[in-house]
Amino acid sequence: MKKQKILKVLNMFLAITFLVVVIAMILYKFIPSELQGDETVLLIHGWGGRIFILLGILHFILNFNWIKAMYFKKKK
Repeated sequence: MKKQKILKVLNMFLAITFLVVVIAMILYKFIPSELQGDETVLLIHGWGGRIFILLGILHFILNFNWIKAMYFKKKK
């Protein structure tokens, strides 16, 4: 698979994982319901965060050449 196609799929999963983590914390902390303070929601938040970090590292690795070209330009 081409790098651009992999990045499109990866970015989609990054966005979904981010939303899951944020929604889980909102449900855990702020929404008054039986989910507030629930350990399952906290578990989803924790594992979602770990997956998000791993996907973020992969995203960084796949974009490293672009990052290097943009921020570490050789001075003339």
